Amino acid sequence: MGKDRLLVVLERWEAVIGLEIHTELTTVDSKMFCGCPVAFGGEPNTRVCPVCLGLPGALPVPNERAVEYTVLAGLATNCDIALWSQFHRKQYFYPDMPKDYQISQYDLPFCSNGSIELDVEGPGAAERAFDRPPSDDPDSYSASVGITRIHLEEDTGKMVHLGGSGGRLSGATESLVDFNRAGTPLMELVTEPDIRTPEEARSFAAKLRLIFLTLGISDVNMEEGSLRVDANVSIRRRGDTELGVKSEVKNMNSFKALHDALVYEIVRQAEVLDRGGRIVQETRHWDAGAKRTSSLRSKEGASDYRYFPEPDMVPFTFTPEWVEQVAAMLPELPDARKQRFIRDLGLPRHDATTLVEDRNLACYYELALDIAGRDRAKVLANWVLGELSASLNAEAIEAFDSRVTPEMLVELVGLVEDGAISGKQAKEVFAEMADTGDAAGAIVAARGMAQVSDVGEIEAIVDRVIAANPGQVAQYRGGKTGLIGFFVGAVMRETGGSADPKVVNEVLGRKLAG
Repeated sequence: MGKDRLLVVLERWEAVIGLEIHTELTTVDSKMFCGCPVAFGGEPNTRVCPVCLGLPGALPVPNERAVEYTVLAGLATNCDIALWSQFHRKQYFYPDMPKDYQISQYDLPFCSNGSIELDVEGPGAAERAFDRPPSDDPDSYSASVGITRIHLEEDTGKMVHLGGSGGRLSGATESLVDFNRAGTPLMELVTEPDIRTPEEARSFAAKLRLIFLTLGISDVNMEEGSLRVDANVSIRRRGDTELGVKSEVKNMNSFKALHDALVYEIVRQAEVLDRGGRIVQETRHWDAGAKRTSSLRSKEGASDYRYFPEPDMVPFTFTPEWVEQVAAMLPELPDARKQRFIRDLGLPRHDATTLVEDRNLACYYELALDIAGRDRAKVLANWVLGELSASLNAEAIEAFDSRVTPEMLVELVGLVEDGAISGKQAKEVFAEMADTGDAAGAIVAARGMAQVSDVGEIEAIVDRVIAANPGQVAQYRGGKTGLIGFFVGAVMRETGGSADPKVVNEVLGRKLAG
């Protein structure tokens, strides 16, 4: 189901979307309630102990750093921090939960009542926003998404189904359980149903991932399951205020999968209702191969989990002073960084947004800027977002894995500004730098690419070109000034492309004017 079909549906129906985003706190040293290490993969069932296996008599001890990181995430997303909270038991009768219950939080989470502001961008974004406030820019608009809560819990183990399709239970001949992941600190963020389009959902999830990366609390690797997104989606007639029956969609392990699954589910629900059918509250599985959702199970409610306070742990009491100490750990967040790029460096909004969306690229840019100086902010941004980004994408690497270091890029920019090489030559030099790791100056010297800027030498070449093309000279002087490009090209061919274009244009303009 494509975007065109979605746009037709959204003209009549309004989508109401809320996200549940689970983030493993992979940068802590140990699991949530025991000392077992946190890591991805490994030999199955080797990072376990009596506590995370739920053996009788084993008592949980909370991970202080995980609690601190959860509060840090709440502060970064404008949440209120509870000064009194506690853990609950959530009854879970699944094979991958060894205790048959999960230690989680229920009505007293650490963080609540937060919000994140979104800038949704893309061609025609404002026109697709429907009931969102109008924007002066047709390719972007702003939206605010409320955060209901952020709470902390322990992760489950992992089921591996053999013989089925895509690791699913259906058709499997046997199932295996790996408890290595069981007990990993897992932070769950629940949004308000404020999201209205798949683009907004993708934008929210991507921004949250960037915030958590900036905080250093997780590697947020979706492929490895460190960041997992579930979506609750319903639709209602435009203008209605009553919520429709929702479906929960699971198994979306990329931002593209999140977007595509929501497109499918919104259109599916609209088609069911248009036929006079009804939506059933259920959990649905996103099949990325088939590009569709399918029913997985009926949706549980809070009463199904039979929450009660965790009897083996006392409640948490935070002091305002402790919360202030955690707040002092906050780094510069992505929104603040973007505004600084716009305000202090004069970068266009699009450039600043694109830089900030890639944390490593933004750090690379700032390091180059520290070397080159702020007066080169825009030209460096052009190189980082242009040639460097293209090179990184081609090699599928991060900014600091490039053979072109920030120092080397600054040297290349300096050669262009000093007139040693032209902009066209600089792109050729960059390509060789990215391929070999050689410095710009060395490449220019080895290839004899030094730009000719001597006025006398260029005047002699211009004289020869003018003498060889009397017809074009007459046309130019007769008013056909567009022929200047012909003459510039002829001079550049004479010099093998090494002449300084600025000097060439100045000399040609003077000579052709007679």
